[in-house]
Amino acid sequence: MIASHTSLIAGILVGLSVAVPIGPMGLLCIERTLASGPRVGIWTGFGAATMNTTHAAIIITGLGWLAPLIASAGRVLGFAGGLFLLWCAAKTLLRRRASVLAPRDTHLSPLMAYGTALAFNSINPMSLVLMLALLSPIVAASEPSFAQATMLSLGVFAAVMTWWICLVSGVNLLRSRLSPGMLFVVNQIAGIGLTIYGIVALVRSAGL
Repeated sequence: MIASHTSLIAGILVGLSVAVPIGPMGLLCIERTLASGPRVGIWTGFGAATMNTTHAAIIITGLGWLAPLIASAGRVLGFAGGLFLLWCAAKTLLRRRASVLAPRDTHLSPLMAYGTALAFNSINPMSLVLMLALLSPIVAASEPSFAQATMLSLGVFAAVMTWWICLVSGVNLLRSRLSPGMLFVVNQIAGIGLTIYGIVALVRSAGL
């Protein structure tokens, strides 16, 4: 196991490797920021960061044996995740141009944004698989100390949450500078991206 004073840095690198690539959660966060404002976007990211950190803590403390269990239920989890993404995509694509440009939609509360992001990441087996692949070389076969495990987990959370805050802030700034037509196009692109991810999840869950 790595030394305690480098555990935080290692956790930060792992967190960035997980969060920075724009996947379905990134698109969901972007869409929610555009539709409901930065507060909802950040709470969505907070939900994702919470589950990422939970996955990291499970692996760091030697409970990586849960990964095969998640993988064995991958089809069911993938199907549920695919349906969730398609539902979000439908809401995005069916949003009329006027509603995209209107004052922020307040129907989605921060708590609901957090809960749905938490739930989605919990049924996304790839999140755990990726975290396992990144942390396995670090944790190796030795049992980490409490301090090491804590610093690694804190590093993961700090990196992931910082990325979501930066992403939401950038999207919110972009929203204020985009023309009405471009803002609608960005909203539609996010919806198309969510649709593609949803279809891929359903196809994989069917074993095709």
